Amino acid sequence: MLNRLEKSGYARREADPADRRRVRVVMEDSAQARILRVYGPMYERFGRLFADYTPDEIAVLADWFTRAKALLRESLDEIREG
Repeated sequence: MLNRLEKSGYARREADPADRRRVRVVMEDSAQARILRVYGPMYERFGRLFADYTPDEIAVLADWFTRAKALLRESLDEIREG
């Protein structure tokens, strides 16, 4: 996947100055603008959607999705073990 991101100009590998054995993945400067051109309209729609909810309501939604994700993962594990 990293090779694809590099080839597409979204990211590059950079040596870690503190540890020569490690490599950092750095987003290219132009990548954020390219990503926002594609996903920006969706982000704006989500922003308008969330504006209809109070912070407490958003907290409940976030809690629900977090807990539902865990339940789905548990169910998928059971199915795979099946």
